[in-house]
Amino acid sequence: MGRLEHTTKITRRAAVGVFAAAGAGFAIFGPRAPKYSGGSRVVIDYWEKWTGHEGAAMERVVHRFNESQDRIHVRYFSMNGIGQKALIAIAGGDPPDVIGLWNFSIPAYSEAGALLALDELVTEHGITKEKYAAPVWQLLTHRGKLWGLVNTCGSVALYYNKTLFREAGLDPEKPPRTIDELDACHASLTTKNASGEYERVGFLHTEPGWWSWPWGYFFGGTLYDSVSDTAVAASPANIAGYEWVQSYPRTYGASALIKFQSGLGVYGTAQHPFLAGKVAMTIQGPWLVNNIQEFKPTLDYGVTPMPVAASLYDPAQPIGLLDSDVLVIPRGAKHPAESMEFIAYTQRQEIVEELSLAHCKNSPLASISEEFVAKHPHKYLYVHDAITRSPRAFCFPRTRTWPEYEKDFNSAMQRMWRVSEPAAATLAQVQERAQVQLDRAADQRARRAARRGQS
Repeated sequence: MGRLEHTTKITRRAAVGVFAAAGAGFAIFGPRAPKYSGGSRVVIDYWEKWTGHEGAAMERVVHRFNESQDRIHVRYFSMNGIGQKALIAIAGGDPPDVIGLWNFSIPAYSEAGALLALDELVTEHGITKEKYAAPVWQLLTHRGKLWGLVNTCGSVALYYNKTLFREAGLDPEKPPRTIDELDACHASLTTKNASGEYERVGFLHTEPGWWSWPWGYFFGGTLYDSVSDTAVAASPANIAGYEWVQSYPRTYGASALIKFQSGLGVYGTAQHPFLAGKVAMTIQGPWLVNNIQEFKPTLDYGVTPMPVAASLYDPAQPIGLLDSDVLVIPRGAKHPAESMEFIAYTQRQEIVEELSLAHCKNSPLASISEEFVAKHPHKYLYVHDAITRSPRAFCFPRTRTWPEYEKDFNSAMQRMWRVSEPAAATLAQVQERAQVQLDRAADQRARRAARRGQS
């Protein structure tokens, strides 16, 4: 999974505009279809964002489906920039039959009228929400309807270097459970060289820098109240979370930390700061183990749920980010029934577990097989599984305005990390701008509903 790519704001008007701007149309962007002579089979096209070993694993699933029956043939296309290309195709009236997107895509795509609701289609295949770990279903729905089914799923936890824990006099079998314990570990693990520059840090909120927005959740906060359609970025819990974030650059020096981080390696290489021992603790998903196995298989590491405010600590209900890839059927797809049959095939336990193993992710299903656990390369799979099943697991806010909201949060995080303004003031600005976007989206929904009522 790695970093899950973000799309831009989606509206039907924007999609049509993008399509028109393409000039020669979708032919400029779309994949070249492989030749296939399948006799009487219905051919469905499946677009997916995965490349490398992740894409190869999905191709194997497609091949198995094609071999399992003689009525449908799935053609698999892997591509970059799938969000824009999908919009162009949908707006142009020539979409693929199945698209692999991200769970945060669902609110925007569904409100733009770009997806088919799956509620009726899934009943024909006996698929219900009870099939999945309870928190997973929220990733697939929006405004009371089901818009996609899970492709792969992963949760985010705290990874820590046991060797560095021992060197710092910390017990590697007792990772931090609370924010105070994390701070203490960070202080013990942070070292400087003879010049007074950091050579290692315990923890950085900006490493890997993929998630600027969740820190308030570990203090009991949330960013969006779906009942009232209200942004709540400046809630007391979120302010507490980002005041904690700012305590690191305040205490350890913003300029010094920024300089240290500028010299770190990147994800997917042997110089990744966690693998290289430059950052002793980091938040990541289960897919990090793919990197560990490839670049530093001898690394002695542990995994634990992200520490939380002491008053919130409950080992039976960890708090953590839950994320997933999703399979959707775009509006205008030529073969929705056959598309659903393929998607239903991917939801079989043996297929879900095969793909999860290949991607080194935990399963999204309510039950997992002993064989899956035994074969899984992640020795701390149970940690990610516990987060995925926890009633306190959280996900990207379920609003079509999330791309703008997150973009604003990313910018705000940079300002807060430089301690250029207090967390409370920054979050108030983020909340105000987010509410403007939410109100605009609500107005657009109301206008669309009025037009439907008149037709």
